[in-house]
Amino acid sequence: MYARMVIGEAISEEQVQEFASIYTSDVLPKLKDEPGFQSARLMVEEGGRMAVSLTIWKTRDECLNYHSSRSYRQFVSRTQHLLVGDVVVKLFKDWGGA
Repeated sequence: MYARMVIGEAISEEQVQEFASIYTSDVLPKLKDEPGFQSARLMVEEGGRMAVSLTIWKTRDECLNYHSSRSYRQFVSRTQHLLVGDVVVKLFKDWGGA
């Protein structure tokens, strides 16, 4: 199992709310159709402007396929103006545990 974490900072608290709205209405429904997708969470900094998206994938290839997909590129183009600079994207491999 692989996790993909995307961290970004919005320009204002209002814009982080707009980002979250786009994520909830556009990204989440489309993710469910992506091969290997298992779950997603969007977390917004309390009282701040940071947002973290965490998606879980069955395989590394399925995770990377989404990252280079048209659907993801469309999301980036719709939200880029809301963010300060570029987002940070990290992949994590599940090592098991409790």
